Amino acid sequence: MGMNRFLLTGCAGFIGSHALDLLLSNGHFVAGVDKMTYAADEENIKRHESNPSFKFFELDICDQAGINKIIQENNIDCIINFGAETHVDNSILGDNCFIDSNITGVKSLMENCKDLNIPICHISTDEVYGPIKDGSFSEDDKLSPKNFYSATKAAAEHIVCAYANTFGLDYVMVRMSNNYGPRQNSEKFVPTIIRSLKNNKKIPLYGDGKNVRDWIYVEDSVKIIYNIIYFTNFDNKVYNVSLCDERNNVEVIQTMLDHFGLDWDDCVEFVDDRLGHDSRYSITNHKMLNLIDFEATSFEDGIKKTIEGHTG
Repeated sequence: MGMNRFLLTGCAGFIGSHALDLLLSNGHFVAGVDKMTYAADEENIKRHESNPSFKFFELDICDQAGINKIIQENNIDCIINFGAETHVDNSILGDNCFIDSNITGVKSLMENCKDLNIPICHISTDEVYGPIKDGSFSEDDKLSPKNFYSATKAAAEHIVCAYANTFGLDYVMVRMSNNYGPRQNSEKFVPTIIRSLKNNKKIPLYGDGKNVRDWIYVEDSVKIIYNIIYFTNFDNKVYNVSLCDERNNVEVIQTMLDHFGLDWDDCVEFVDDRLGHDSRYSITNHKMLNLIDFEATSFEDGIKKTIEGHTG
């Protein structure tokens, strides 16, 4: 790959910490950066604190000078940017941290890419396309975000592309479908289900429960991203990351109830729908599969691993 020393932002978060595990297990050096907001957890990276191939820095990615110093002092080859605010409900409340992390923070990283001439793998989301009733979005479809979170992620993509076009920088862009797995923040859907069941509380199911998401187990996701970096060598293109495993919220809950041997009526209550709760996201994965021969984790096996790895 020609890339051995990574700056990994959001390294103490859900997906970022799994990316950290993979990079270190594959023999890379990682300078990990995380602001350590509510979405991060020091337990996610604690297992690596004695590893000489890992250095952790508690830092906001908006700190351009601080990031620059880390890159230079650790001879970083490239950046993988998982650092982001991701909770749609919080973005609707008008929290400026979404602007700070998802837009200003990306601009800070791109300034360092420009100044130090290093490439970036920018992690985005399938939500930038907006919802779709039928069919699936490909990488060439237009962006049409419908909530404040996805709007900031779309803006970040445009910033990356603008820097690449203006200054000749190299990047690869990844739009991921809905990740789940161990270490996911408690605010998300699957951890909420597990927590409710373990505490003998009813699972809150928004609206009619028919909202559809495209699910991917987190360890599969980071392996795919790693291989995209390896095989593309930062080719200034966009790649959807998806297993095309679509399930509505009712189906997700039923799979988990089946695991515990529990009854629907005893465990689930319908609640008012969320603001900005898009009906269905769906993306193609043809481009990804042209690069990678990949054996995916089934949803049932992924849920089992998630439940076994749940600590909250």
